[in-house]
Amino acid sequence: MQTLHSVLKHGGLFSDWELLPRSMFEGRYARIQAAIAASGDDAWLIYGDAQRYGDIAYASHFVPRLRSVLVLIPKTGKPDLLASIGSRDIPASKILTWFEEMRPYTRLPGEAVKLINDRNLSAARIGLVGTRVSLPIAEWDAIAAELPNVTWTERDAEFAELRRTKDAAEDLALRRTADAVAAGMRVAEHALRPGRTVREATAEIDRELRFAAAEDIRIMIASGAGAGVGLRPPDERILHEGDTVLLHIQLEVQRYWSQASRTFVLGQASDVQCSLTAHADAALAAMVAHVAGGVAVSVVAAAAKTALGDELFAVANEYGLGSGIGLDAHEPPTIAIDSTETIPNDGALSLHVVLHEDGYGAIAGNTVLVRNGVPSVLGASA
Repeated sequence: MQTLHSVLKHGGLFSDWELLPRSMFEGRYARIQAAIAASGDDAWLIYGDAQRYGDIAYASHFVPRLRSVLVLIPKTGKPDLLASIGSRDIPASKILTWFEEMRPYTRLPGEAVKLINDRNLSAARIGLVGTRVSLPIAEWDAIAAELPNVTWTERDAEFAELRRTKDAAEDLALRRTADAVAAGMRVAEHALRPGRTVREATAEIDRELRFAAAEDIRIMIASGAGAGVGLRPPDERILHEGDTVLLHIQLEVQRYWSQASRTFVLGQASDVQCSLTAHADAALAAMVAHVAGGVAVSVVAAAAKTALGDELFAVANEYGLGSGIGLDAHEPPTIAIDSTETIPNDGALSLHVVLHEDGYGAIAGNTVLVRNGVPSVLGASA
């Protein structure tokens, strides 16, 4: 389920080196350099921006408030980071990364070419990560034109394989974020009440999440008649007695994402509403029950289809059933009937079920951690 991306991150941007120690990043960096050597490349160039920063954060722990970042990792030696910030912002920005070298830029092509030349890589083999998805084609053409002797190779698949397995420190980060999401859901239990606007209620939830050091928050909601139509960002609609409210919270803390979704009824729920909510909950439970390391994600999706039946499954499938989650809100694998992917032995999944039928709506979702092949649902809201 895609949510709206914030134009500017305005949360608690800092680095918790106790939660994610520098030694973890040093070990991760050594694995990246080993992968570069194995590929036959001399260096990898990693590009990301404020929306797709997972690859950058994996290597550097850096996260941009807006615009973009370029990281150069040589086969041997120290890395460099180019950030779209002013030179006076370098001291404050360096607290977000364990890298020692950070350069500002205003026009990326010229600074990227200068960096590659400074590192004596103007005739090297350089792997590319994140450039095809995020780097503007005009900027890429300008870089490539200035470096005609460089051999470029896309290495997104190799980098994705490095990120596929999550270690113990990442587990702690995911748990911390999931606990914050659960706290937001607990606030929702009293914030969502008749007489308030949706925006007032979600602002109270947002405040709780900011206290938990959230870096980015995505809230999607549907209420009243809208519950039977679709989720949307918070608006000025007034909540009424008897309303059904569908709430989806997606949250980032220390670069790691988690999510949860719940159905609230402001008063007495009808039999039809209870039935639809039960279907959503049952489908989510069925998916969780089939999660295990090495299992095909198509099996997880098929479990939801069995629980829902063909018609309701078709509705749920419009939103998707989930994906991996971690440094990006959406990571491989994608939970789908036709997927050929498998669940990692050590990873995390974002699972959700959204239903609409005859003017009614229901939602259920949780983040599931997989450690040594065994799943566990994160967050007290589970």
